[in-house]
Amino acid sequence: MTALYVSTTRGLALSSPTVEIMPVPVGPPGPPLLRAQAEPGGSVRLGAPVRNCVELDAWLAQLSALLPQPVPARGGSDEPFARPLAGGLLGRPDGIRVCLDTLESRLRPNGNPTSVVSLVATAERLAGDTALLRDPRVVEETAVAHVHELAEVLAALERVWSPGGVPGGSPFTGLGIWAGSAVVGPGSRVRVVRIEYGRARLSIARKRLPELRAEGPVGELARWAGSLLDPAMHATAYAGRRRALVMWLERLERAVFGGPARWSVSGGRDEEVPPGWQDTSGLGQWLHSRFPGQRVSAGLVTADSLRLDDLLTATGRLTVTAHRA
Repeated sequence: MTALYVSTTRGLALSSPTVEIMPVPVGPPGPPLLRAQAEPGGSVRLGAPVRNCVELDAWLAQLSALLPQPVPARGGSDEPFARPLAGGLLGRPDGIRVCLDTLESRLRPNGNPTSVVSLVATAERLAGDTALLRDPRVVEETAVAHVHELAEVLAALERVWSPGGVPGGSPFTGLGIWAGSAVVGPGSRVRVVRIEYGRARLSIARKRLPELRAEGPVGELARWAGSLLDPAMHATAYAGRRRALVMWLERLERAVFGGPARWSVSGGRDEEVPPGWQDTSGLGQWLHSRFPGQRVSAGLVTADSLRLDDLLTATGRLTVTAHRA
């Protein structure tokens, strides 16, 4: 035996999380993902209810016995979360996952937990990265009907993830009346889905439209989520109206890249897709001729790319992606 692999599971109930330690017979030994350092008679709770920021902070801090660096206690509000949550610690070959699920789903005797948000980091970075979770806006969904409400959520996330502020000021504060009144969509809800190795993914669930996602480094939120304040990101266009479609695509380009973009189409099976890169006019003409009855919407935005929601065909899905020109 040259190494040990440590794996943890949530367990079927909060009282039954487990740890598996398995030998790895080949390969050079590596640093342990988790290490046991509990005093005799002591214990580390791999799973526990967390009903507010105080309980979340206490649960995270007591994980220190398993980690190379102690998790600092940061305190927080004792105001209850809108939905009671449950924390869980999972070992992975490439890191450690902290899961926050709904408490109700964790108490069910059968079925998978309903994930709220997860944090993945190496053992060495986990203690510091837990600070990224410690705010109600990070671990709860928030209803947003207009852009100014979405901006308030993004501003709160920026304060947690960039406590020293951002150079040049935040784009999420001081919106004008016109920009702030733009509609995100009735019944829309924004949440942080996960944070993995310092990259966060946000989700905006919308009632009548597909989910809109944004992803990027937590310390650069304005760079990859700032475009979410543009009304074009929450609008749609019918491919059957070519001129309106091209105008909407151009608005997306300005919102994400500040200017023209290069578009490509991929995926599908035995599908005829336009070769190479397309400009906005060429892409609009192709969408108009190929999908005249479909509504097109934005799907995923990062600092350097924009992906439309997948287009369904008889043989699969086509993905339309834009990159800075």
